[in-house]
Order: sequence, then C-alpha cells, then structure tokens
Amino acid sequence: MKFRKINDTTINCIITQDDLKKHGIDLDDLFDRKKNAVEFIKRIILKAASSVNMNMKNDYTSMRISVLPDHSVSLTISQDPVESAGIQAHKDDAHEAQSAGAAAYYGEADKAARKKGTDTVISGTYVFRFPSILDTAASCRILENCRGLSSALYFVKDTGFYYLVLSRNPEAGDEYDGSVLRINDFADMVSCSDTTLAYIREHSDCILRKRAVQQIAELYS
Repeated sequence: MKFRKINDTTINCIITQDDLKKHGIDLDDLFDRKKNAVEFIKRIILKAASSVNMNMKNDYTSMRISVLPDHSVSLTISQDPVESAGIQAHKDDAHEAQSAGAAAYYGEADKAARKKGTDTVISGTYVFRFPSILDTAASCRILENCRGLSSALYFVKDTGFYYLVLSRNPEAGDEYDGSVLRINDFADMVSCSDTTLAYIREHSDCILRKRAVQQIAELYS
C-alpha cells in the first residue's frame, strides 16, 4: 500500500492486487460493500490518516474508489474543512459538559447497579482507552500472539479516544492476564463492569467487532 497526502484535507491510497489478496478481498467485495470489505476499508482509512499525520475522524469524510489499469485500487479520502470546523467548534464547546456527563453517568449507573446487585465485573475482560490509533497499534503488536484472546475496537467521536475491549475465550492459558497487563504503558485501563461495556457499545462507533488485535497488528506491522 502507498499513501500520499494530496492536500490538508485529502489523502490518496493505492491498494495493489496483492494487498487485496492478502486480506481476502476482491473488487466485487468492495463495490458490493460486503462486510469484510467495509471493515478492510475502515482499517485502511485509520492507517492512511496516521501515516500522513492527518485527522480523519470527523462526520464529513467522503471517499472515492476507482480501479486503475493494472487492477489496483485508488482510494481517495477527503473531508470538508468548513463542515468539519463547524461541527468541531460545537463539539469543543460541549466537550467539558459531555465529559462531566459521562463521568456522572458512570458514577450514578454504577451506584444504582451495585445497590441492585446487578453490576458485575466480567472475569477475564479488560477495557483499555487509547489517545490515538498508533498507541492502539503498539499494544496490538504486543498482544497479537496472546492465546485465547478475543478483542473488539471502538471509537468515541466526541472525545477522540479508542477503546480496546479484550476478553478471555476457552483457549486462554495461565499467561493470559499477564500478557494483557503488559500494555499498561500504552493505555489507561478503565472499568470492565457490564455498565461500562454497555455505555461504550451504545455511545461509540464499533470499528472492528472481532479479532481487532490481530487485524490492527497486521495492518501496522
């Protein structure tokens, strides 16, 4: 893959046939918007943005796909600076209130749940918060060979944080917890209660629902 920053609002990515084959994608998958192709494109956008140090997290990102004569794919990603500036200004004004609201939500929800005895910490599950996709990728490279690990990646637009949810599956061995805790240098560990997980799933975009660690590690290897 080759990434090129065309201007302050546009990135171009050339995806070769070998790149597509490596990820099990063909051209029909892209144009039919099949699930595996959509997840592949999401990962490409993340890598493209980080490669050229450009923020592509706003609500007004557009994408154009075209097939080149050699059957490689040209992916052009653009964002509208006027719309982006407007929505970002609104988000900046509301950010402090939203953060306080989220904290209040967690606190009050946890209190209420504990009174009812319904809020539980899920054994073998960890939630880590990352400030950037590059920090997320660094952790994923550490964890990619961890046996018995299930993972999903979420992104909260209003705060710009990524949340990596890690959980134990039946194949996990005794080294599972130690392997997971090695990534504390790259992220903040947050509550892994069922209340927190429900909040993340409701208020964020799911970037990768399954095998997030392996897919991100492969993409940023």
